[in-house]
Amino acid sequence: MASTSLGDLLESKENQDQSSAETLKLIEGVLDYIRANLNNISYTWGTSSPQYKSASEIMQKYFNDNMKKMKIDVQETNLEDLLANMSLDGKSS
Repeated sequence: MASTSLGDLLESKENQDQSSAETLKLIEGVLDYIRANLNNISYTWGTSSPQYKSASEIMQKYFNDNMKKMKIDVQETNLEDLLANMSLDGKSS
């Protein structure tokens, strides 16, 4: 079974035939990817570094833009809060 990419989901979402479980799984995957990148940047430069701040802002915008494309109301979701409640192994903390 081939995995669904974010681009594929965004295209197919126009037809509204994707299950909400699949959408949720993809969102969790995107958050895992973002969290892993922010953890790497934090470890390398620290959370108070310009690199971390810049990456965090870029990834926040990416996340919000994609949620809007999928017609999910993010209401300015705080990415840091979402990431804090997830783990790298896919289990909520």
